[in-house]
This record gives sequence, C-alpha cells and structure tokens, in this order.
Amino acid sequence: MGAEGTLLERLDLVVFDLVGTTVIIGNQIPEAFAGAFQEHGIILSEWEILEIRGRSKREAISILLEKHVSPPSTSMGDSVFESFQMLLQRMLRNGVAEAIPGSEDTFLWLRERGIRIALNTGLETILTMQLLEQMGWVSTVDAVVCGDQVPTGRPAPDLIIESMRRLDCRNPSRVVALGDTRADLEAARSAGVGLVVGVLSGAHDSEQLKALPSDVIIPSVADLPGLLSLKNRP
Repeated sequence: MGAEGTLLERLDLVVFDLVGTTVIIGNQIPEAFAGAFQEHGIILSEWEILEIRGRSKREAISILLEKHVSPPSTSMGDSVFESFQMLLQRMLRNGVAEAIPGSEDTFLWLRERGIRIALNTGLETILTMQLLEQMGWVSTVDAVVCGDQVPTGRPAPDLIIESMRRLDCRNPSRVVALGDTRADLEAARSAGVGLVVGVLSGAHDSEQLKALPSDVIIPSVADLPGLLSLKNRP
C-alpha cells in the first residue's frame, strides 16, 4: 500500500481466516485430528497438530500420515479424513462456536465504509456452512472460500486469489489478509496482498507469530479498525 492517506483509503477487500481469527471453537479441530488418527492407531503430538494448522484438512492429513506410515495409502487417507469430518461435525453440533469478541463489530465497520469482506478456511464446505449457520453469518460476508473449493490449500495463495476473483478485486495491493497460523500468513504473502496481519487470538503466541511472515501483529480482529485508520503502513 502506498504512503498517502490512511490504509483504509487504499483498501477494497479484507480477507479473514475463519477459525482462530474470527471464530472460536475451542480445541475442537486439534481434538478431531487427534481422535481421527487415534482411531487408526496413530498418536499425534500437540506440536505435529500445531504445525499443520491452517492448511486444507485433506492436505494436513496427508502430511501427518507421511510422518507415521510409509508409504500411506490413498484409502487410509480417505478413511482418516472421513473420521475427522464425522468427529468435527459431531463437536460442532454441540454448539461450541463463538464469535471472537469484536469480529462482528469489525465486519459492520468495514461494511459501513464500502469494504468487501471474505472468509477463508481450510475446512470443507459442508463443515463451514454448518459453522456459519450456527453463527448466523451466512449473509454477513461477501464471499466464503473453503478448502475443497480451490486446487491447492494454504500455504498456497489459492483461497485468497479465489476470494479476489469472486469479488472482482484485481489489485492485490488493495487487499488486507488476516490470520492466526503460519499457513494463513504464508498464503497471504504468496498472494502479494498489500498488508499481512497476524492475530494473537488463535494458534500462535506473540513470539511464534514474530517469526512468521506478517507485516504487523495485532491482539485480535477487534483491533483492525484502529490499524486501518493509521496514516502510514505499520
């Protein structure tokens, strides 16, 4: 983004990660990963699960299987994925999802200023829609792009690029992307967006985020309006 005016004046689109950035679902995704692999006789460490946070879930399962099974079969990958989907669906039905404080106010703030909003997630469409319906967010944003809707999941930039395509946003320098994981931030950097924002509401703490490719770190999505009101790039 250029040096004149506020960041907001040079912005068309904000792309938000979903879980950990705008929505809290407790420890459900790590628990679903651990449970799905345990059903297949594999015990995952917390660190292994943390390392694949933010990626498409099929890709994450493939990466984890390669560490524990040589060589992993396609059928085993499909079986673990099905177990993961079933476990997470069951957890989400219990109503554990909550908006991260300030996320809905930030959406409204952006809408009032004509800025488009996209949600990106490594979750598959069926789980994402279940989550958004539970949150009452189906019509809250302008685009939702899920892990099974693009050729390659994060850290590839496909989710962000598809969000831009759907909303006819052709200049990545006029896009801000927010995320809480390594994969989120690497995807944003690869997409060439104007500002990559790390948030502390999800997978990583401050020291971990500082080692990742963000331009700025904020406590949560609630702090985005203040950031975008600055006159210079942070």
